[in-house]
Amino acid sequence: MDILGIFKDYIFAVLMALFLAYIAYQQLVTNRQKLKLDLYNKRFEVYTTTLKFYQELIGDGVTSETHKDFIEKKEAAKFLFSEDTSIYELLNELHERSFKVKAFKGHRDELESNPEIFSKAAQESLEVVNWSVEAVKSLSSKLEKYLNM
Repeated sequence: MDILGIFKDYIFAVLMALFLAYIAYQQLVTNRQKLKLDLYNKRFEVYTTTLKFYQELIGDGVTSETHKDFIEKKEAAKFLFSEDTSIYELLNELHERSFKVKAFKGHRDELESNPEIFSKAAQESLEVVNWSVEAVKSLSSKLEKYLNM
C-alpha cells in the first residue's frame, strides 16, 4: 500500500469519527430538550390538575376522579419540585383543608337541623375557600419559574 492510500484511509477515518461525534452531540442536545419538555409537561399537569380541583372544590363539589388525580399530582410534586418543598407543602395543605369544604357540602342538609353547627361549618368552609383563592395565586407564582421555557 502506498502512502497516499494510507493518508486517504486516515482522512476518511477522521472524517467518519467527526461525523459520528456530531451525530452523538445532536442526540445529546435532543435528549436534553426532550427531558426538559417532559418535565415541563409533568409540572404543568400538576398546575392544571390543581386548578381543576380548586374549581370543583368551590363549585358543585370535587368528583372522585378529580380528587384522585389531584392526590397523584400532589405526590408527584414532591419529586418534580424537589428543590422547592414549599410547592408540595402548599398542595398538601390545600388537600387537607379541602375536607372542610367537602364535608360541609356533603352534609349540608343534615347540618341544617342544627343552626349553630351549620353556621360554624359554613364559616369554616368559607374560610377555606377564601384561603384557596390565595393559595392558587401563590402556587401560580411559585410555578412560574418552572413553567417558563
